Amino acid sequence: MDTDDSLIALVYNEEEEVLKGDSQDLVALQGTIKTASSIYEALLRLGYPTVMVPAKNDLESFARDLSQYSPRNTFVFNVCDGFAGDNFSASLIPQVLKDLGFKYTGSKAEAVRLCTDKARTKRRLLRQGVPTPAYQLFSKAKGGVSLQFPAIVKPVHEDASMGINENSVVTNASDMFERVDYVVSEYRQPALVEEYITGREFSVSMWGNGTMEVMPISEHDFSAIDDPLKSLLTYESKWLEDSFTYNSFSVICPAELTKTEEETIKTTAVSAFRAIGLRDFGRVDMRYRDGVPYVIDINELPDLAPDAGFARSAEMAGYPYDKMVDRILNLALHREGWK
Repeated sequence: MDTDDSLIALVYNEEEEVLKGDSQDLVALQGTIKTASSIYEALLRLGYPTVMVPAKNDLESFARDLSQYSPRNTFVFNVCDGFAGDNFSASLIPQVLKDLGFKYTGSKAEAVRLCTDKARTKRRLLRQGVPTPAYQLFSKAKGGVSLQFPAIVKPVHEDASMGINENSVVTNASDMFERVDYVVSEYRQPALVEEYITGREFSVSMWGNGTMEVMPISEHDFSAIDDPLKSLLTYESKWLEDSFTYNSFSVICPAELTKTEEETIKTTAVSAFRAIGLRDFGRVDMRYRDGVPYVIDINELPDLAPDAGFARSAEMAGYPYDKMVDRILNLALHREGWK
């Protein structure tokens, strides 16, 4: 950073309650606080003067808290993946940062809005020729069904596998509409229903602006489950440490792939990253079947906790945690001409 009085403002969401969905979702919502603390400590070790600025339920208060710092010498490290208990509102934070004149890490508000709407994301991918499973959107538990089964039912605006459990994969219309009703009533948003792709599941972490560096690919190992319709990342398997799936599923990094498979997966992931207009870093999740990688999720702000997938791939690429944090920050600083 160019000036002696330069400062990093670490912005993160501080959730105190669950406003919709399952009460256990609070575990994931509060995970950002722990992640922010880890990044804060890393920035201090790296020698960056850093302050933490939480975004709670009041956007005006957040803007007021941030306004005590100057955009002239303050760069924002943004790890706010929701606002006021609502993942769909995550784009409000980069919008406020822009309105106040701050430069920041990560993607613009427009790309964040796109990523927090799975249906819009899929439409964009399809227009750009990026493979993604066929889908339908339901705002109520009725209507015509044009999808093939099995299918998976998800809240259209959530991340962190919220609203996804062992009942999310359905094999007929009756079960599908039962699950749609659950999502609509509990999560207060439409349900995305997409063809369930049986096959290997990969997460592809990458960073860069222009020229992309794709880090070692991770594969999710579901071999502890015999039923392919139960072999998926649920909320329980990601967040509930006492659950069977949390303790049974594992990750293989780097994934065992042929050169052709690896190249196909990396090329598709980079195409998805660019199609959505991401900046600095991100992660693309996909299912691989019959030589085709189907994009099932795009994370413009993947979990940056030390034990999360992005950090795992970064370490395999030669970036231990502090170096990973430094790399993300410097990608943004260079992009904005601060370094």
